[in-house]
Amino acid sequence: MPLSNQMDWDSFRRNSRGWEKDPIARLHPRITFGNKNIPMAPSVTHVVNCASDDMSPHWFKKQHPERYACINAIDSSDVNITLWYPEFEKVMNNFMNEPECRMIYVHCECGINRSAFLCLIYVCRKFGLTINSALRSILMQRPCAFTNQSFRKQVVDYI
Repeated sequence: MPLSNQMDWDSFRRNSRGWEKDPIARLHPRITFGNKNIPMAPSVTHVVNCASDDMSPHWFKKQHPERYACINAIDSSDVNITLWYPEFEKVMNNFMNEPECRMIYVHCECGINRSAFLCLIYVCRKFGLTINSALRSILMQRPCAFTNQSFRKQVVDYI
């Protein structure tokens, strides 16, 4: 379903306190996303880092290497974020299917583009949400998200 208008992407941005202060977004009872610096809740059992490995919570990776994944996506208007989606989807599905999975924390460096767009595709495809409903829910919780203009078009076309 195409987005109804450009305002859907930016209508909640005015409420943002910036990527470091905006809260995490809960996308599903077992999926949240934010930035690399937000302390993880004790309920987090799995972590997906959409950025490079140096953005990981090193203590989590060291203690739970089997519950950590790094996607290595790039945030640039010159790349197509959907190229990383198949790997992201595979990791998310594997983690969601593990009996000990209580909460997956998805992040990148700032929790604005890579993690936001990959999560948007995932919840739309996996749970059948419309782009508008998922977008609205995410932006109400984390208004700093979805700033990469190129990713916006790529993701709409992909979904």
